[in-house]
Amino acid sequence: MKVRRYFAANTRSALEMVRHEEGSDVLILSNRKVDGGVELITGSGEVDTALVNRFAATTKTAPRTTEPKAAPRVEAAAPSALDEPPGNPEGLWTNPQTIAQMQRELTGIKDLLEQQLSGFAWHDFRARHPTRSRVLRGLTQLGVAPQLGGKLVAEIGDSADYDAAWHAVMCVIEARLRVLDDPILRRGGHVALCGPTGVGKTTLASKFAARYALLHGAEEVVLISTDDQRLGAHHQLRTFGRLLGIQVEAVANFEVLPERLAEVSNKALVIIDLPGFAPHTPEFRESLIALYGLPDPVQCYLVAAATTDYLSLSRLVAPLADLNLVGCCLTKLDEAAVLGPALSLLLESALPLAYITAGQQVPDDLEGVSKRAFLQRVLTGAERRTAPVPSAILEQAFAR
Repeated sequence: MKVRRYFAANTRSALEMVRHEEGSDVLILSNRKVDGGVELITGSGEVDTALVNRFAATTKTAPRTTEPKAAPRVEAAAPSALDEPPGNPEGLWTNPQTIAQMQRELTGIKDLLEQQLSGFAWHDFRARHPTRSRVLRGLTQLGVAPQLGGKLVAEIGDSADYDAAWHAVMCVIEARLRVLDDPILRRGGHVALCGPTGVGKTTLASKFAARYALLHGAEEVVLISTDDQRLGAHHQLRTFGRLLGIQVEAVANFEVLPERLAEVSNKALVIIDLPGFAPHTPEFRESLIALYGLPDPVQCYLVAAATTDYLSLSRLVAPLADLNLVGCCLTKLDEAAVLGPALSLLLESALPLAYITAGQQVPDDLEGVSKRAFLQRVLTGAERRTAPVPSAILEQAFAR
């Protein structure tokens, strides 16, 4: 077992030194304050139980040292209330800066321990389940969220045959994935498109309107823009409406929306383009509540860009559980490097996928979906990704 000593101004700095020089796969043998800072002693390699116990006993009884020995290097740190000798010990522990720094340092220690435990769990899983660990790596290569990938591979049995295991996990994904069979273009009705700014809601509304107009006539379609947040949104729809002979209306607020909808109640398809509010904002919830309170039912669809990273997508769907969205439309598939993050969104939220778009052409770049076809897109897109998945990402599958 290789033992090393680190000395720094505070615990956080010492932990950063350890993480930088030895990574997360290291054991903290001792952590104590000494004159001028903090001393950490680490051990790496094969664990020596006697040595670990000796350090544990020493940590409990060792007196405060006056000078650190043979520190590899000293990392400078800004002085703080915790590092300075307090004139009033009771005041020190009620000092907000001291408490905040202690919280940061404890969080650093917690993060380091969690990284170690996740690393141990991944190495143990890889040793006991080599085929399933290879499948997990493959899912992560697709862009599937590591923790979701861990849950998916837990549902398949151990098999020596990788192809059989991969087929099994694809079957699990296909069973979980929900899709809708062309609901808007087949059935019409009052439809609202909601989602953040920049995901392509207005372009998608134009595609729906143009496609429906080609099938049933332009006189059967109305576009209503409520997006007064984005400069030119009303103008964009009006220009499009003039080109195809489609009626376009603009409303300044949701208070006048019921009256406007009543005027076009005889139309087969009414598409409402909502402002670009992020789902975690109060404005988003208020806009949907206003729609749900209308006399005639409105079907609300979330619009999300396939180029969005997994963490942002998670934040996108978290507030939606109680908002009764009908389904999801994925845009910009042609711009996404991998579709695993979008697939993770659909599986974790159980939100049905209704339509996908891959391009700006109106009305051509709009498709209904089937499970097999969408999963084939996920797999095909990932073939272009050749960079290996770092072990640190795979370890996240075992984070708690």
